[in-house]
Amino acid sequence: MRKAQRDATRTQIVKAALSCIAERGYDAVTTRYIASVADVSQGLLTYHFKTKEILWRAAAEHLFEILDESLGLDILEFNAHDAKKQTVAERDEMQRDCIRRIVRFHAKHPELLRFMLQKGSDNDSRTEWLVDTHIKPSLKQFSTVMSHIPEKDLPHMLYALSGASGIIFSVPDECERATGMNPRLTSAIERHADYLAYLFIPERN
Repeated sequence: MRKAQRDATRTQIVKAALSCIAERGYDAVTTRYIASVADVSQGLLTYHFKTKEILWRAAAEHLFEILDESLGLDILEFNAHDAKKQTVAERDEMQRDCIRRIVRFHAKHPELLRFMLQKGSDNDSRTEWLVDTHIKPSLKQFSTVMSHIPEKDLPHMLYALSGASGIIFSVPDECERATGMNPRLTSAIERHADYLAYLFIPERN
């Protein structure tokens, strides 16, 4: 099998696993089901990923890779280090931009929140790996960008923002039926992004 074809098949399986685990949960989904969604044989899936645990980690890696690319936290972190040259208004807008990027990512990838909540019942090792490999580094970058937030408040802000950014896109049909607003629309996404940006980083008097 050529490398390009192997890579394409691997990505296809990873994306299917991400979707299936987000939808059904780690415990409920089987590799056979994931293979059927990915439109590959069980043997081909096993060739790439020996166990469901290994496949789950690959799906998490893929998710955080596109998250990092979309948010550009490394760029925002670099700008934050240069904050002494920024006015307060410029710093506030940089932080609002970070929040808008998070909202837009959740809108494009509603599976993020579902996936994070669906690690399975016996998930201590998965949680430990996810926290050490991805969440702690992301929190460190986030804390640099949100430099004006007291350290003791950062966990509250991060998890409040994660929930507020993602839940509306994780249950879009419920939202539309309850409120009449379709959160999939670009106008709704941008309104939500601006609302949270100014909720967490309010304008100064």
